[in-house]
Amino acid sequence: MFRKKYSSSARGSIAPTVIWWIVVAFLALTVIYPSIRLIINSLKVDGGYGLDNYAVVFSDPGILKSMKNSFIVVIPASIFSTVIGVFLSWVVVRTNVPGVRYWKRLLSIPYFIPPFIGAIAWTFLLGPVGYMNKFLMSVFQLQEAPLNIYSLGGMIFIMSMYRYAVSFIVVLPTMKRISASMEEAARISGASPWRTLRDITLPLITPSILGAMLLTFMFILADFGVSSVLGAPNQIHLMTTQIYYMICNSSIANNLQIASAYSLFLSLFGLIGLWVYNKVLATNKFVVVSGKSAAVEPTRLGKPARWLLFVFLVIFFLFTTCAPIIATLITSLTKTYGLPFGMDNLTFQNFAQMLQIQNVARAFKNSLFLSVASSIIITLVTLIIAYITIRGGVRGIKGVRFMQMVVVLPYAVPGVIIALSMILAFSQPVLGIRLYNTIWILLIAYIARFMNLGYNNISGAISQVDSSLEEAARISGASQLRAFGDVMLPLLKNSLISSFFLVVAPTISELSLSGLLWSVGNETVGTIVFSAKEEGRILLTAAIAIILIILVVAINLFVNSLTDKDE
Repeated sequence: MFRKKYSSSARGSIAPTVIWWIVVAFLALTVIYPSIRLIINSLKVDGGYGLDNYAVVFSDPGILKSMKNSFIVVIPASIFSTVIGVFLSWVVVRTNVPGVRYWKRLLSIPYFIPPFIGAIAWTFLLGPVGYMNKFLMSVFQLQEAPLNIYSLGGMIFIMSMYRYAVSFIVVLPTMKRISASMEEAARISGASPWRTLRDITLPLITPSILGAMLLTFMFILADFGVSSVLGAPNQIHLMTTQIYYMICNSSIANNLQIASAYSLFLSLFGLIGLWVYNKVLATNKFVVVSGKSAAVEPTRLGKPARWLLFVFLVIFFLFTTCAPIIATLITSLTKTYGLPFGMDNLTFQNFAQMLQIQNVARAFKNSLFLSVASSIIITLVTLIIAYITIRGGVRGIKGVRFMQMVVVLPYAVPGVIIALSMILAFSQPVLGIRLYNTIWILLIAYIARFMNLGYNNISGAISQVDSSLEEAARISGASQLRAFGDVMLPLLKNSLISSFFLVVAPTISELSLSGLLWSVGNETVGTIVFSAKEEGRILLTAAIAIILIILVVAINLFVNSLTDKDE
């Protein structure tokens, strides 16, 4: 009897170690191996290895132009986005503007919408034959469209309109937690609300603002969707679209090797940004927080100022979020694009035809499969890594912190670079298995790219569970796996569900990976929308875009409802 009990305990202690090494092997295949192939390929030159490809990167006029364009767009867009996001978070949290409960959700909506879908939506409004340009031409009797969205200025505007939500979401929790006592002291001393904001509130949340700006900078620098949609008509390349162009253009000598070198250079910005971002988060030097958010008392604005801010929020929301979506909806219901919208030009046929087109229906099925499969795998893998990283206690494992870094880093790297590494890693069969030109290479790329989303959510949830609960189960004789299954899993239920849907939302409309890795029969919704836009199939593009917007926003609102329950 004693021997049987000991044997069962031994198996219980071995199982976590076996599971860990399976996860390590999985990460080696999906992240480490492709990364090594990318680095090696960047050094390949005729007859051996060298730095010639890097020399081309810093001397080629087209590449240098794309670098210049990127910083012309990224720097002002990051600044504008941060200023807008911080101001909106202050209005929503620190003032008595009407409808606070609703504004927190409404102003977050642009964060949920895929940027390339947002860019397409804005083209229906501000494109050469967009509704706003046509309105301005009619009113002012103009011969040409006054607004040109297909430009660097257009990219700055669109990226600012969609990325302000990053700063809004990042700064909002800090804005809730800072102590109201210092603001109250300033107001008692006669400072106006605006003076209090400038001299007290903003200095208190400086680390959070810097973190939001860095995060926004990384997102915009890594953007492929907006720059590809708005840059293509006038051949304006940013760094990501230049890499995409080089990969696709086989007429360029050593195109993949040069693209690899350029990719590593671009990745360096993302990795440095991530490192600085973590350093900023680690400092509480300027932050004064209260123990409870309930201590925060909003600034009591006078009636004129209060309602003026409310009107501003309404106009801002209608213009930046509703207007492009409505323009897309109107286009999707139009028989003939360019003619005035009315009953004679109204149809639902675009939606009916959408799923009758073979590759469109197939793309939805493929995206659904990739989204669900990658979400399940990411949730399971990141649960294991997060648990072992935070709780530890598993014998015979090494490299926990390194595996944690392997999970986090790919999200700081642009999607086109992840796609290139997958091409280099799996263009030839691996262990006799061919992945290239199959749906499986897309699945691996999705997992590598979006693992950090699941990890951040699950690790945060595990950190909030008191370890004494599991310790009590272990003292009672339960194995580590039994304690995990009976104690930890039930407590993590909502977090695991939200992690699943957090990955579903971006993967179901993904473009930057799919644009390089798709093949005939393995199309995704993102590639279908992008191709339809490039081919001038405007009505089909609008119909699919509306379905995606509704789907992605609904998923994210569901995730938010789960998060609210946890809180």
